[in-house]
Amino acid sequence: MRTHVMLRLSHFRLSSLEKLLLWGIVAPVVISTACQATSRAREEEQVQVEVQGVGFDPTLNSPVVLLQNKDKSKAIPIWVGMPEAQAIHLQLEGKVLSRPITHDLMKNIIEEVGVEFEKVVVNTLKDSTYYAHIHLVQKGKPLEIDSRPSDAIALALRFHRPIYVAKSLFEASRPAEVASTAATVASATIAGVTIQNLTTELAAHFHLPEKGGVLVANAVPNGGKEALQRGDVITAVEGESVHDVEEFRHKVSKEKGTAVTLQVQRDGQEQRVDFLPSDH
Repeated sequence: MRTHVMLRLSHFRLSSLEKLLLWGIVAPVVISTACQATSRAREEEQVQVEVQGVGFDPTLNSPVVLLQNKDKSKAIPIWVGMPEAQAIHLQLEGKVLSRPITHDLMKNIIEEVGVEFEKVVVNTLKDSTYYAHIHLVQKGKPLEIDSRPSDAIALALRFHRPIYVAKSLFEASRPAEVASTAATVASATIAGVTIQNLTTELAAHFHLPEKGGVLVANAVPNGGKEALQRGDVITAVEGESVHDVEEFRHKVSKEKGTAVTLQVQRDGQEQRVDFLPSDH
């Protein structure tokens, strides 16, 4: 391409300096066109997806995110951790917490340092684990950052940027049953503790009846054994059974500013935990 342009320039009687200056104008256009063509070729090898929902896989005892193609003909599962599932779910629900969680903080940092978030590409599968890259642009320079798909998806949702899956991966992946797998869950954050309703699958996993409590999806780190921990299931407040998030919020709101005793199931055992609902 460059040779073709230089040959055409040779048809004109220009000094070496004039040719150099003219090439300085033409070259960026040529390079830009080539980059755009490469980018289009890459995108043709990718499938743009959207997050259909967050559910729970009882077989692997793990939350799962469903990535669905644009025409909604197929969705593939990406297994994630509980904190990442919660971060994705909160963004899908449009809920804003009083204090930024990890992915909110990462978004704020990226914006403050003037980096543009371009897209996310899930591009590799190794040993049953998906790998992704976050595509950024810093002062016109493209950057690719290795990432877990869960973190990349949580950030892409916050930036409202596209998510892609390598076409070969998407076509080879076992399709998920969208309607039966994607059970969304209601959630709330109180005094730095994020809780969510128990789905049928989660209740079965903890050997509890459906609507038999609320799950602690995220808790204050290093709170110790006497504090709520991620994975705890709260079954009662001051001896009164709790069935869902709204009922939990109502019961602890009556004791605002006063510690309440929670009945909690942890590692298959019942125990009591004192909880101060100071932040509703």
